[in-house]
Amino acid sequence: TTDIMPGAPFLRRSLPFLALMGFGSWGLSQFLKMPTQLKDDRRRRKLQGREKFDLNQELERLQMQLADESANYEYQRVPGGRPEGRRPAD
Repeated sequence: TTDIMPGAPFLRRSLPFLALMGFGSWGLSQFLKMPTQLKDDRRRRKLQGREKFDLNQELERLQMQLADESANYEYQRVPGGRPEGRRPAD
């Protein structure tokens, strides 16, 4: 048998293994980065059209909604009969 490099077992066995591990790690990191970048781009596009949250504006909106609901509230009877022996609570 003729060895290509008789005195260098590291170059023959370890170096290709280490190179494969390095390139595999880099390739896997690039592959796993893609979904994260897509999610970030989607989130950025979604947030661009929004206006900033304002607590005072939200309070005014809720107060107007409550005032409108209380002004237009309508009592409605609950369907069903009354029990025979019912007495009002004191």
